[in-house]
Amino acid sequence: MPSRTVDLELQQAYDKLKTNLTVKDCTVLSENAPNQLLVRQGSLWGIFPKTAKKTINLTLQVEGNKTKVAFSSKLAGDWKNITLIGCVLAAVLVAVCVWMALDLSAFLVDGNPSFWSWLVTARDQVEFSAGEAFINLAWGLTFFLSVIIAVEAAVFIYCRAKIEAFAEEALSQLA
Repeated sequence: MPSRTVDLELQQAYDKLKTNLTVKDCTVLSENAPNQLLVRQGSLWGIFPKTAKKTINLTLQVEGNKTKVAFSSKLAGDWKNITLIGCVLAAVLVAVCVWMALDLSAFLVDGNPSFWSWLVTARDQVEFSAGEAFINLAWGLTFFLSVIIAVEAAVFIYCRAKIEAFAEEALSQLA
């Protein structure tokens, strides 16, 4: 658990810390003044460590005439769930797009009816230009959604690795 020692008495450090956090739009979830503070910070739509929705647990202890503040941050469950659900839905759409592109490609080559062949058939006529357009669209969506999944994974990994950034910044303003 990371910590920082500040040159303030316990109650003074607690009051100043709570004020700094509430000014930064933190919501106090629970407090055991002047020893512990649990806050929520960030947004469900935040994509950076300082803006992602998280809970921060701060514990204050007397250390001589100073105060030691230990802290830990954790990404909020709903933030993680939205990220995960978005990636899963995008992966399902990638699978459907790949299936559609391969299915239509095979249909245009061999002419055997398939699951997606109805999309490019009108009055028992095969519309080759429409088929090629659907194939290109499906591959384009596959690429786009794959990039989105990669970006979401990178955002999650980055936020998780740097989750303490907000708490460290708030504590640096105590001195």
